[in-house]
Amino acid sequence: MIATRTVNISFCVCARAIQMQNRMAVLLCNLKPAKMRGVVSQAMVMCASTPDKVEILDPPPGAAPGDRVTVQGFPGEPDKELNPKKKVWEQVQPDLRTNDQRVATYKGVAFEVAGKGVCKAQVGEALLPLTTMTNSGIK
Repeated sequence: MIATRTVNISFCVCARAIQMQNRMAVLLCNLKPAKMRGVVSQAMVMCASTPDKVEILDPPPGAAPGDRVTVQGFPGEPDKELNPKKKVWEQVQPDLRTNDQRVATYKGVAFEVAGKGVCKAQVGEALLPLTTMTNSGIK
């Protein structure tokens, strides 16, 4: 059984709660829990972003809570919890981008959920006025 996680979004104070509640999103879950605005956040929402635009990364249709996102060619088991002293996120993040199809990639290789497809920047109602997030960084 997959446990519910509390995730505090800090990327946009104007995000409407209704847009985030009970929705699927790609999360980075092996971060050390951190208190943000008085609430302990247990994961980070992965988003395509530019300095003035943000779009949440969606898992593929049919994905279920707890499905693991992988990148072909980068095998291995994730650390139970990333060691902040090793600065793994800071090393990996510069190579995270969306491509021209809005697909989330690491070093140009798609984020995917086995048997279900690839993860993409959100389509439809977004958190901020924006155009489609192609060829954008991921944070």
